[in-house]
Amino acid sequence: MSIDAARKFLIVSSLLMTGGQLMFLLMAPAFGYPLIYPKNLQILQIVSPVFLGYLGSASHFIFQTPAPEVPVQNQFLGMLVKGPLAIYFFVVVGMLTAYGYTNRVAAAIGEGISSEDLATALSLALGVLTVTTGVISSYLFVPPKPASG
Repeated sequence: MSIDAARKFLIVSSLLMTGGQLMFLLMAPAFGYPLIYPKNLQILQIVSPVFLGYLGSASHFIFQTPAPEVPVQNQFLGMLVKGPLAIYFFVVVGMLTAYGYTNRVAAAIGEGISSEDLATALSLALGVLTVTTGVISSYLFVPPKPASG
């Protein structure tokens, strides 16, 4: 994977993850999903800052001309850019599905996944993402060097 392809992938996936999570978590209670207000907003407070940070770095980066050179071992870049995002996506979809199923109207009371356990699972998934993608993002979206003088 090239540096520009990695940058594009991180930008597109961050936009999709941010938009998807915002839409789902804001609208889910209105459509009967068992994560009610304000629990849905608390989950958003956990998951949003990471992706907003990636997008903020990318937004700042695009105004640099020319883009700084980034030495990288390209054969591993793709795995470490795509892999953690895939893990995060599948954990989020899996946990939101399990939470919704175990807390459905027909479920036994008290046996569903708690919103606190959902938050913990999403935090763990974010941890995997942050420890890899956060480091990669800091190299791909290098901030401009301050003017000397």
